[in-house]
Amino acid sequence: MYSLWNPKLKLLIKIIFSVIVFTCNVNGGSFIPEGRAGQEAILIGTQLYFMGGSRLIPPSNPIKSKIRGYNLSDEVFFLDLSSAFSTNNPPYVDLSAAGARMKFGSEKGTVVLGGPSKEDAYLIGGTQQDLALLNKDDQNITIASNQTLMIDEIFKTYNATDQMIFIYRHAARTWRQLGQGVIGTQPSRRRSTSTVVDKNGKIYIFGGRIEFDMFSHPLILYNDLYTFDTTLLAWNKIDAANAPSVRSHATPILLPSGKILYIGGVTQSAPGITTTLLKMTEIPVFDTISSTWSSKNASSSFQVQPRVGHTATLTPDNKTIVIMGGTSSNITDNDVPSYETNPNIYLLDVNCFAWVNIFSPDNSSCAIPPSPPSSSGSGSGSNIGLIIGLVCAGLIVIGVMIVVVWLISNR
Repeated sequence: MYSLWNPKLKLLIKIIFSVIVFTCNVNGGSFIPEGRAGQEAILIGTQLYFMGGSRLIPPSNPIKSKIRGYNLSDEVFFLDLSSAFSTNNPPYVDLSAAGARMKFGSEKGTVVLGGPSKEDAYLIGGTQQDLALLNKDDQNITIASNQTLMIDEIFKTYNATDQMIFIYRHAARTWRQLGQGVIGTQPSRRRSTSTVVDKNGKIYIFGGRIEFDMFSHPLILYNDLYTFDTTLLAWNKIDAANAPSVRSHATPILLPSGKILYIGGVTQSAPGITTTLLKMTEIPVFDTISSTWSSKNASSSFQVQPRVGHTATLTPDNKTIVIMGGTSSNITDNDVPSYETNPNIYLLDVNCFAWVNIFSPDNSSCAIPPSPPSSSGSGSGSNIGLIIGLVCAGLIVIGVMIVVVWLISNR
């Protein structure tokens, strides 16, 4: 009888096991985040991080009501952009269980890196909510059973402050506000701005809105542009001709040329008027070098639905813009409506300024005929998962057969 502890047999088993593990994990995409809107995103190296956002409360959850349609998230997860993947099965990695959760529920703000070391994360505007206090309210029967009282208590969970910027110190893992020595006047606090930072640590803050969750009636949108120098701690308002219409929820992308693209979002004709969605193919551009406004049209052979609450990130090769999440429902100053969040990914090829559906590092997708992305990623993801599962099972059976044959032939 051949010993199972024979070195050659042990090596054979290790090789088979390694092949099975590699095959089952490549592009596995085992973590599938819930659909969400209003999340913050930041690129660190080749890892695209997503934080927070609002998630719909399922009808089966007893806390769901006319005044509770969604909950804010404190989750953190990332997508690695160092290798190719399909938009049908993105390989997300969840960090929430590893202690990286945000200290509060957050949505509709923006996170950028700045400061002298370029390692401090600046959270610009947005809505913040004390989830621990909210959880206590949900557990209190007296509060939960009284809709009027519940509205008042939920309102108290939001972090009402005049501060426009909060700073997260990456090395110390602590949050702080801007202290003394700040030059200039900050804009009025708002959310859903279009915010981006340049290589020198200067933050560009465009547009945004105020409404009921920012202590304002009626709904007001902005089209002013401010900068904040994170090294000099200085505010400045830029007045340039041909600025686009007032808007919120547009996502900005700063290109190496110094031009900022503003993608998606909503606009309004006057304060208090219901907002309208902006086309994803009509993109305003601000040139930070010449301080001038212009506009540009992106082509597409399939429909890219207008959206708000999405994120947009430029890949490390500066050739593709990754759009993730959001909703195509309109956002007004009315009570929170029932809407569907979108987990799909959309890709804007910068070289040919066209929407595509294939991501390939260091290559342009312009020559590849694009096709419409699926309306729901669940079906395609399930098919890919089934295929991977069958392949893994087949490899396991083959591996066992190889070991058995090898044992019999070496008796």
